[in-house]
Amino acid sequence: MLGNIFGGKKDTGPAGTEAYKPVYAWLATDMHNHILPGIDDGSPDVETSLEFLRRYQALGFRQVVASPHIRYPQFENNNEKIKEAFDRLENAPGRSEIPVQLVYSAEYYLDERFLELLNNDRLMPFGNNYVLTELSLGHRSFLDMDQLATKMFEKGLRPILAHPERYLYWSKSPDVFHKLKSKGWLLQVNLMSLLGYYGKPEQKTANYLFDEDLVDFIGTDAHRLKHFDVIAAIDDKILQKLKSKYLINNLINI
Repeated sequence: MLGNIFGGKKDTGPAGTEAYKPVYAWLATDMHNHILPGIDDGSPDVETSLEFLRRYQALGFRQVVASPHIRYPQFENNNEKIKEAFDRLENAPGRSEIPVQLVYSAEYYLDERFLELLNNDRLMPFGNNYVLTELSLGHRSFLDMDQLATKMFEKGLRPILAHPERYLYWSKSPDVFHKLKSKGWLLQVNLMSLLGYYGKPEQKTANYLFDEDLVDFIGTDAHRLKHFDVIAAIDDKILQKLKSKYLINNLINI
């Protein structure tokens, strides 16, 4: 399944980024991606991660928050493992030549282990105490989202739900998005959803969220180099729509 979503083969994309334009300079920050090398289903190695950074630079991004999956048993990441991958990338030859600031956090799957991390103060927020979370794409969570938000607020954390437009079990119940917002959840839509990369249902829901002014963040959710080619080819009409919306990305100080 992951191969169908993200591509089953390692790809290198075009030879360079000469065709890219800095169309995302206004956005400044990507806060959802899988740039760290070799620890989830994103970049497989340091060389690819460096190419991620070069493409971010060519597209106008100035800040990147790495958000590798923490989801057991598929991705048994922890704070130490994530920091080690971050350090390998930051210390790699050639990294200092790419003027894109990088920090790390995580994309936390909402389950019992997340609750353990939350209760034991083991989460890694970014920016103004933001924590990026995700749900299953295939089935509804057993967790009470209202109670979970309350617990996070009590810890001084600000919960973000990643790509709500991809949870198709909510696509016919748009009231759920309004309820999440009313309980304090911030919503992050994938840029590629707006561009139709995942499919028409995801694109339709992403547009609904924007039209209803429910979106707080945009993220590339880049897993592979070819994803940068997708977002580089954004239609000007969609780009202008995004620019007209209030987004927190360009307010983040990482």
